[in-house]
Amino acid sequence: MYIKKETNASYNFVAPNIEKDADKKVEVVFPTSELVQPALSSHAATVNVERENTIIDLGTMDGATTLTITPGNSLNIGARVIVKAASDGTARALTVKKDADTTVATVSGTASTTKVKQFVWTGDAWIMID
Repeated sequence: MYIKKETNASYNFVAPNIEKDADKKVEVVFPTSELVQPALSSHAATVNVERENTIIDLGTMDGATTLTITPGNSLNIGARVIVKAASDGTARALTVKKDADTTVATVSGTASTTKVKQFVWTGDAWIMID
């Protein structure tokens, strides 16, 4: 039970009724969030993702850009990353990678528009959700 000190409101946590979890100790992870605005260097950035919810705002791209989303060692399955990037007056492509050798997606741009894409961690790969 959680009690909010300011209002004295109490909140109970209800566990799901999942048969395969019977007689097991199941760890619950509280979701945390982070906004990251990395500086682009030579049209590239690397972001280490440690939280369950991460928003990466690349700002306005003035060239084809590569973003490497590196999963932290304790990142849980189902963690989500939202990537936001705008193209300047020219259509700009965004390549998203897991590491130097693994491309996750290439997102085409449209001139003077913002694109937003979501990625979910499977435990060994990022999956883009359209």
